[in-house]
Amino acid sequence: MIKRLIVGVILSGLLVPAFGQGLGPLSVEERVQSSRQSQTVNDEALMMLLQQLQQYEQELNSLRGRYEEMRFELDSMKQADRDRYLDLDTRINALSASAGAAPSTSTTGPVGTGTAATKATDPEAERAAYMAARELLYASRFNDSRLAFENYLATYPQGQFRDFSHFWLGESWRSLEKPDANKAMEQFRIVIERYPDSTRVPSAMYRLAVLQTESGKTAEAKVTLNRVIQQFPTSSEAGYARTMLEQLK
Repeated sequence: MIKRLIVGVILSGLLVPAFGQGLGPLSVEERVQSSRQSQTVNDEALMMLLQQLQQYEQELNSLRGRYEEMRFELDSMKQADRDRYLDLDTRINALSASAGAAPSTSTTGPVGTGTAATKATDPEAERAAYMAARELLYASRFNDSRLAFENYLATYPQGQFRDFSHFWLGESWRSLEKPDANKAMEQFRIVIERYPDSTRVPSAMYRLAVLQTESGKTAEAKVTLNRVIQQFPTSSEAGYARTMLEQLK
């Protein structure tokens, strides 16, 4: 009996290390496989985070661009309010200066186109036509404003508001229910090329670049935006141009 117990103890002592040695390599394989699975999970999570980060960056750029457009619209509205004030002030001064003048009753002079010729040389009639067209634009009656600005440009070939009228005509074409980008860009180019000293040139350049981008002419848009920055570095449009260039990279 005692011998059997001793033999049993000896056998159990031999079997336990052998069993342990048999499990050893299997445990290592399991640990390696587990480590690989964990690394795969980590890689997938990192990839998802990178994709989300890229998506957030795109959304941020889009929001930044929209913000710049809203800033530009606000500046345009402020400029329009200043234009209204200056127009009103000029009209009041003109009326005050002519209040004491006696009307001319002379019938001498060249006989030409009659009423049309008189209208075309009447500063007050010209100003009234321009302001009426612009009020239509402010009222979002874009097709009516388009026709009114075209009529002004045809009636007053040497008018003092021609640069502004071409600019607003471009805005009218751009803002129609069915916009015509080509005709809008044509009007903005007229402002840039024919009236280089006009205060509307920076805005016309920026508007042209926006339309070029929307039309898929990215290379041309970049050239236009760089012109804004180079020629009008301190203007608000230059700031919008820099932001837009960053988005086009």
